[in-house]
Amino acid sequence: MNRYVYYLLYINMFASMVISVPKILLHERKDGAIIGMILGIIAGMLVIYAYLWFFNKFPGKDYPELLKKYFPKWLQFPFLLFLSLVWFTAGLNTLISYTFMLKRFLTPEMPVVWIASTFLIFISYGILMHTKSILYTIEAILIISSPVTIFLSTKAFMSPEFEWDFVREAIMYVYRFPSYSAFTASLYIFLGITNLLIFNRAWSTKRVQVSGKHVFLMGLAGIMILFTIYIVPLGMNGFNNIDHLVYPAITTSDTLRMTFGVIERVLYLFLLFFLAITFLNLLLHWHVTIEILKSLFWIKKFKWKENNLTPYIFIIIFWLISLKTVTSLSEYQLFTYTDYFFYCLPFITMIIIVSFWFVKRRAKV
Repeated sequence: MNRYVYYLLYINMFASMVISVPKILLHERKDGAIIGMILGIIAGMLVIYAYLWFFNKFPGKDYPELLKKYFPKWLQFPFLLFLSLVWFTAGLNTLISYTFMLKRFLTPEMPVVWIASTFLIFISYGILMHTKSILYTIEAILIISSPVTIFLSTKAFMSPEFEWDFVREAIMYVYRFPSYSAFTASLYIFLGITNLLIFNRAWSTKRVQVSGKHVFLMGLAGIMILFTIYIVPLGMNGFNNIDHLVYPAITTSDTLRMTFGVIERVLYLFLLFFLAITFLNLLLHWHVTIEILKSLFWIKKFKWKENNLTPYIFIIIFWLISLKTVTSLSEYQLFTYTDYFFYCLPFITMIIIVSFWFVKRRAKV
């Protein structure tokens, strides 16, 4: 199977380790988090299979192209516009979350506008790259970052401060009715596969393969990520007051030390490498957003030196919304709105999968 499909999934999984997913899961630890995670894993693997099955039928075709060909015209524009809003919101959530984390842990004296603007400067260039160029960038950074991420996770499990008794206490609540918040947060880590809506165009000569083995490997990666972001903070910080931590993953990393390392506090290494992962996650979401918008709005005569300037209008809008939002929200509001956003994702995903069936049926006819 094309390795880049795995990259789309893994970037979202790694990024989920530091945004709102750990906070939501740990908040629901007494109210059905474990069963919610199990259901989220099952649903996530079904979503992966549905996406691989659909795009296997249309090599080299992106979703807006298929929608314009097989969907009723009156439905194409509002639906694609809605999807662009969903993907933009997902990227905006990543941007604001990491901006707040850097403000709290690394640059407390720097205004959030400056931190967010630094992200936006690099992202503004990145999202305009060719789709294949973005995939090559993802591969390069992921190859460097993944071993460090795996090393830090393993170090946490092997730390003398890790107490399995807290984990056993959490397992005692396995019989609680599943939490919908935990279900949606768990499902979210598998939704990196949804970026195939645009990135499927990168494989014009080779189909996206679909088999039980590929789905199992992707699901296994999701299980390991969920196990890590749920178990490690509990084992390192205790069971009773873990939900008082604003950023459980970051706080947990600060309990680790590298005695013989150049950088003793793991926190700085953790933030550095997850900064790269966050950049890639934001790059993926907003590249999908801008490509969907380009399929809807394209001013042919708006040119300068043979370059069409329509995408730059979208980037200006991204900047205005991002800077306004990052200065208006508090951390508490961010977590609350993120939870609401996660609530909607299963329904949005189901609508997209139903549209797959409709497109496939029309294409066959």
